[in-house]
Amino acid sequence: MERVWQELSRVPLVLTEILLGFALFWVGQFAYQQLFRRMELNLQLFVRDNVAVAIALVGYYLGIIIALGGVLERFKFASGWLDILLNLVGYGVMTILMMLGSAWVCDRAILRRCDCAREIEEEHNLGAASLEAGCHVASGLILSSAIAGTTGTVWVSLVCWLLGLAALILASLAYPRIAAYDVFGEIQKRNNPAAGVAFAGLLIAVGNVIRVAFLPEFENWAVSFTIYALALPFGLMLLVGIRWLADLILVPGVKISDEIVRQEVPNLGAGLVEAFAYIAGSFLVAWSF
Repeated sequence: MERVWQELSRVPLVLTEILLGFALFWVGQFAYQQLFRRMELNLQLFVRDNVAVAIALVGYYLGIIIALGGVLERFKFASGWLDILLNLVGYGVMTILMMLGSAWVCDRAILRRCDCAREIEEEHNLGAASLEAGCHVASGLILSSAIAGTTGTVWVSLVCWLLGLAALILASLAYPRIAAYDVFGEIQKRNNPAAGVAFAGLLIAVGNVIRVAFLPEFENWAVSFTIYALALPFGLMLLVGIRWLADLILVPGVKISDEIVRQEVPNLGAGLVEAFAYIAGSFLVAWSF
């Protein structure tokens, strides 16, 4: 019975944490509108009925929620209401700034290669929107793990975050070779939603593998980053094999890349299957560690 009362006594703190989480989420989405994609959301969403903007925006929202989950996890067992709430605010604001930083880096290193901002706002390009959403979700997954540990300092979180972004960019450079077609050209020139969805699935899968690689608690710079350096390439290499297995097992007798780019109307279903294969594979890799 004593345990029951202990849990009940935590209800006010839990409710406060939830309200604080919503407040931080509001700050994050406001920063997205004012600092990253400077646009009139009401005009884009409810006058122009721009579905592409909605997809990119929801991806960013989901990324923030996942990242804030890492902040809540970090202080889950901390003692003292005031310390918990102050730390949540401090780390929450830092997380929002890092999400904006991730969005800025991805925009310049990945999204600019198919001019995502213009494609989404002016062309209502669903492929570009899916790609941007995938970048945001992947960034949220990386941050959720980089911040969640209880033994690492802020500097450890920052280094893990930067390493995760670097791995994400490398994956985006390698993906056109894996897919064996001009991914960015398909998204920009053909407004190909299947190509964008498949690419987004890869980025989310990579973000999930990075999240798992950073899960072990920080011990010291030498030991922990040696573990991270071994786990991360191994997980990413497994994802490369998943692309081949998707063709072989999920759609036998059909080549997914042909369905995505070598049809008059790109097969969105094929893009979804490829995205699923990457994301499902990333969870299999995660559960195998």
